[in-house]
Amino acid sequence: MAEGHFCDLKSVEISPAKLTRTISAFSNSEGGELFIGIDEDSETGTRTWRGFETPEAANGYIQAFEEFFPLGTDYSYDFLNNDSAPGYILKVQVSKTRDIKHASNGKVYIRRGAQNLPIKDKEKIEILKRDKGLVSFETEPVNCDLTNITN
Repeated sequence: MAEGHFCDLKSVEISPAKLTRTISAFSNSEGGELFIGIDEDSETGTRTWRGFETPEAANGYIQAFEEFFPLGTDYSYDFLNNDSAPGYILKVQVSKTRDIKHASNGKVYIRRGAQNLPIKDKEKIEILKRDKGLVSFETEPVNCDLTNITN
């Protein structure tokens, strides 16, 4: 499993608040899967299954996610286990959402490759709204200056 546009792997030490950036990015893009409980050696790139001791140990993550990304149509949370490896991996399945989703820091993110990019520019937020079908050029008001028109 490779990290990329539709997949992200994180260790159990990452804060739930930081992970809301990834969930926001998947929500505002094409969706994706987040797996929490997989370590990666930065030198070798080797990945190791090291999940939560019990599903209850992930309650803080689920509580944080539930506040911004409630379980339901667009989000699902599942636990994976492996007989030959310790612990439980928390899998977060994210669908592309109809509305714009913010992370816990109040920012909007999109997913590009294996990174979560914040959108700060108001114009880029408007482009995202058009991409999601929330607005269209046909529904946006036109700013016309009619003061210099003569008969």
